[in-house]
Amino acid sequence: MGRRRAIQKTLGRLGMQASNQEVVAALAECGMSVTEELVRQVKVEMLNEAAKVERQKVTVPDRFQRRQMRLPPKIPPSR
Repeated sequence: MGRRRAIQKTLGRLGMQASNQEVVAALAECGMSVTEELVRQVKVEMLNEAAKVERQKVTVPDRFQRRQMRLPPKIPPSR
């Protein structure tokens, strides 16, 4: 498993609020050596991906969109 993937899994297990030192220590117990800088980069990338998903524009089907042209005024019914 790659270092970035291991950091992502560890952050998923510990939570995004875990400090970089905690993540480095958890991976050191498993025998992986990573730097705090790499943990910070991966954490920022994960947060950016989460924000991108939230910002995706919702598309509305054509049948629910408002009409772009003005309709003529209604004529009162004749008796």
